[in-house]
Amino acid sequence: MRKNFARVSILFIALMIISIISGVAAAAQKQTLRVGVEAWMLKKFDLQNAAQIFMKDHPEVEVEYVQVETADNTSYLLQWSQKKTSVDMVIGGSRENAVPYVAKDLLMNFDEGFFDQKVAREDFIPAFLDLGKIEGTQYLIPIQGQIMYVTVRKDLMKKAGLTDKEGNVIPAKNWDEFYEYAKKLTEKEDNKVVTSGLAIDWGKNFMAYSYLSSLQGVRGSIYANEKSNIIDFRSDEASHMLKVWNNLVKDGYTPVDTFADMDAGRSNFRAGNVAMHISSVSRWKEASEILGADKVTGMPLPGADRNGTIAFVSGIMIPKVSENPELAKLFIKERLMDREFQLWTLNKYGKMPVLKRNYEGADAPIWSEILKSAVKAGSCPLYKDWPRLDNEMNIQLQSAIMGKTPIEKVLKNLDGYVRSINTSSGL
Repeated sequence: MRKNFARVSILFIALMIISIISGVAAAAQKQTLRVGVEAWMLKKFDLQNAAQIFMKDHPEVEVEYVQVETADNTSYLLQWSQKKTSVDMVIGGSRENAVPYVAKDLLMNFDEGFFDQKVAREDFIPAFLDLGKIEGTQYLIPIQGQIMYVTVRKDLMKKAGLTDKEGNVIPAKNWDEFYEYAKKLTEKEDNKVVTSGLAIDWGKNFMAYSYLSSLQGVRGSIYANEKSNIIDFRSDEASHMLKVWNNLVKDGYTPVDTFADMDAGRSNFRAGNVAMHISSVSRWKEASEILGADKVTGMPLPGADRNGTIAFVSGIMIPKVSENPELAKLFIKERLMDREFQLWTLNKYGKMPVLKRNYEGADAPIWSEILKSAVKAGSCPLYKDWPRLDNEMNIQLQSAIMGKTPIEKVLKNLDGYVRSINTSSGL
């Protein structure tokens, strides 16, 4: 009996050792995909569910989100330069944010080993994919796109006679007509404005986008000529557009509260105090959740249905020091490009899918109209000194809008300024 007990004990110990060794081996085989993500995106994208599905499909993988406030130019520059990293991939940030990393050769190139039959280049909305290119090379994959658009109160437009027989909003053909829209939609009580006809995002975060998207709509280009990468501040169209902006303010149809409060346009529209609002296209979806889908819709900026608008994206980067670059690519293709993932944020927050096929299932017919502006969209130029110009445009254009500086002088100042800075990418 003692011999049998000894044998059983030895067998039990052996099984325990095998079990421990197997557990250690399994743990050793477990891979952790560390994903840096901007804080706001954890709310407005279904990222937790995406991670859960990916881990279910790949039991050997653990997805871990590492939150950052903003994926700006300094978030990872130091550690990646030192061949270290706390993340394997980063979600958030724009092409402009990526330039310093590319300049130091810190990012992987998506042209190699990413595109295939499941996720092909031609599947993307061209303007959004192009916003991941720097000097012709794909360093970012967009996760969502935005375009500049006009959010409008459909009920107030109908009351003002600005809809067709079917009740659809009629887009303004040009800025003179748009001025008349704002005039008709402005409501006063006791000579005090209670509903502004139009709000334009003229704060530091959107001034350049507002100018360039408006210019793209009326000219079909933001540049001085076809062979130049210099922003146009000389054309008659630019001058006339600014004169309309000045008149909108002077005549009381457009407030300037976005100068000091960058969210004033969005807040006032949602509060029912503004009839039209120029900003990113997602604003209409946000407002419809509050005011009602039957009361809120969107329309292109003047000329944007023909000439396009300005697009911008949030992108995905993979550093060269990533410990799991192939796993990162797989996560992007399987989960972040997935239709249900992108539809979730489209239908809840109006963040546009980057793949054309992912609009199937969109909960609002207006998206087909928005796409017409998106496929023709341009983008902000990739200047090394863009932050300087962005700041100067904000200062100068606010002065022109308020009538403090003559419009022609402002345009001359900006034209001289853009020609004095470094308009190359700096690479």
